[in-house]
Amino acid sequence: MVTLLALLACSDSDFGLNEVPPQSATPHDTAVLQDEPAVDTADTAEEEEEVAEEPAEEPGDTAVPEEEIEDPAPADDCTDTDDLVYVLARGDSRLYTFDPDKLSFTSLGVVDCGTSQTPGSMGVSRDGLAYIRYADNALYELDLATMKCSTTSYSDRRTGFDSFGMGYATDSADTWRDQLYVANARTLGILDPSTGSITTLGRMPSQSELTGNADGELWAILPLESPAELMQLDLTTGAELDTIEMRSFPDPGNIDTFAFATWSGDFYIFVREYGMGSSTDVYQVTRAGRMTKVLTNVGFDVVGAGVSTCAPA
Repeated sequence: MVTLLALLACSDSDFGLNEVPPQSATPHDTAVLQDEPAVDTADTAEEEEEVAEEPAEEPGDTAVPEEEIEDPAPADDCTDTDDLVYVLARGDSRLYTFDPDKLSFTSLGVVDCGTSQTPGSMGVSRDGLAYIRYADNALYELDLATMKCSTTSYSDRRTGFDSFGMGYATDSADTWRDQLYVANARTLGILDPSTGSITTLGRMPSQSELTGNADGELWAILPLESPAELMQLDLTTGAELDTIEMRSFPDPGNIDTFAFATWSGDFYIFVREYGMGSSTDVYQVTRAGRMTKVLTNVGFDVVGAGVSTCAPA
């Protein structure tokens, strides 16, 4: 999510072979008996010799089952993370889940990371951790089960990356493994929360916020483009793969805060426009580009949104 100044806002059963009993001949069943051709005993002997010459299978030559070749997810995968969208409020730093099917919010509690700064962007991992960037340029780790918050080793002074939006996406549609992608006004990268390091991937056209899914898709919202856009990015270079124009998106000059996340194929954008008594509105954007305001003035200002790759894609 972002304030307008920073523009960061801010998923065999066994087949029984039914034996067919031999059908007894009915009175109308007839068969024409013909002399069977003679069998060439020489050819038969050669075939038997070829079979006999095949080397016996060694004990270590057993085939590896396909499921052992693949990279299965851990047994407790996704058990600590809800498959809904998480959003963070600016006023009291309260964390909510947002259910796109019911268009409802559920409070999880107040986030206390020991800082008086305002939270900004947020990313949610599939192992039950949320990463929150605050205005003090620090990155904090929040345990979603206990609501315990702690600092990470990330430092803007060390990376020089500056303010960024972030979101998780899997490496492909065939794996559960994912990465935390970050983007500032110029660059797309991958952030390793365990080391605080960023690997740069490519250029960004303008300031953005990110979200991703379990299909290996990474998307950016670009509110400064004309019109505003949702853009799918290549996971290795940041190159544009697809674009959804949002011609009815609020004017960037009127936006106070915004955040967004993808869920079950659609996008949900949380926007607070300037105005007395105004709070966040929620927009739904389809892959076809249809934008609909689904909630008005939810009662708090969303400054960060995150969704894990456990969510439906």
